[in-house]
Amino acid sequence: FRYLEFVYRWFVGWLTSSPHILVILLLTSILTVASWRFLTKTQPPPILTSARTSLLLLVVIVLGIVWDRRMEVEVGELKEKLVVAEWKINQGVEHRLELLSKLEKADVKTIDNNESAAYDEENPLDGCLHVFIDLGSNRGLQIRKLYEPHYFPLSPVLPLYQRFFGKPENRKLQEICSVAFEPNPKHAEHLNNLAASYASCGIKVVVYMAGVGHKNSKSKFAPFNSLLGSEVGHDTSARLIHDDESVKQYTESHFHDTVDVVEVDVVRFATFITDVVAKRKLPTSAGVHIPRVVIKADIEGAELKIIPDMVVTGALSHVDNIHMEWHDVSHYRKGREPEMISKLVPAITTLAELSISEGLEHKFEIEEMDDETYCGLLIYKPWGDYSQILPMPTC
Repeated sequence: FRYLEFVYRWFVGWLTSSPHILVILLLTSILTVASWRFLTKTQPPPILTSARTSLLLLVVIVLGIVWDRRMEVEVGELKEKLVVAEWKINQGVEHRLELLSKLEKADVKTIDNNESAAYDEENPLDGCLHVFIDLGSNRGLQIRKLYEPHYFPLSPVLPLYQRFFGKPENRKLQEICSVAFEPNPKHAEHLNNLAASYASCGIKVVVYMAGVGHKNSKSKFAPFNSLLGSEVGHDTSARLIHDDESVKQYTESHFHDTVDVVEVDVVRFATFITDVVAKRKLPTSAGVHIPRVVIKADIEGAELKIIPDMVVTGALSHVDNIHMEWHDVSHYRKGREPEMISKLVPAITTLAELSISEGLEHKFEIEEMDDETYCGLLIYKPWGDYSQILPMPTC
């Protein structure tokens, strides 16, 4: 019965999409009946009863069906191209209108807060419905997974992006802004080129060549490319050296003989959340869609000071999800920092769970996720380094 129902629905859909077929069937039926009556009353000419004529008619019918199917496929393809073209036109128009609107603004609101003075006078995240913050961005691969997921089908972070930002085909990328924090000066050129490429598409990617911490400061940064004898590449295991930590203590706790050290800026991350992310001007679409703030953190132990600072300053009330790599005692490190992180993990995880189970006004998630796929490092080396393989994005 279900099979017959399926056949019936398919037949109805076929007729609906190709109504001229119904007319052809009706005309064929009428001509068949008229021909039958004519042939039964009179002696038909030999040509009409010839086998060759019948074969020729069958060929004509088959060719007609094939031609109709081909035209139907071509019309479908043209419809799809038209939809894509209309989408591109709409995106371009909206981007140009947004630029014109910004140019027409004569008054610029200044930021007087001392801790916010390091940022632009105009909030760099104005107009952003959603914000994705990449702490320890390295070469920006996680940002590319957000905007170009079709290149990374096996990435485990894609379901998380879909949960908070919607399906890729439904996302308005111009309203999903990304912020990259990366202290390693080696990656400055690549990240700035990436941001400029996305800007040409109307997509906002803000790059801060700085580390994150619990206060605005200067700090020593130690890049390195090997861990326990294994080559990691791109300085992915580099981190800031704490104020109360010597270079020698750092090398011993990270199983290194020596490292090169550079001085970098450090931004108080909790203040960035409360003064920039939370105070951004939302677009009109915020009346329909819930604004989201999602943070990816791979900051090599800096979470020990950043997470508690976000709790006591209220910054967590503006965050929906933090997915991160914890650098506790299970992470081939020794000393006080990994031991304290091992205590922090269950505490903050429990707090996140309570925000949901107890029905608090603002709920947040925190989960462990270290998506290193497509980076071309360690076990993912056979996949290739997509930060080098992929060309810069274009519109």
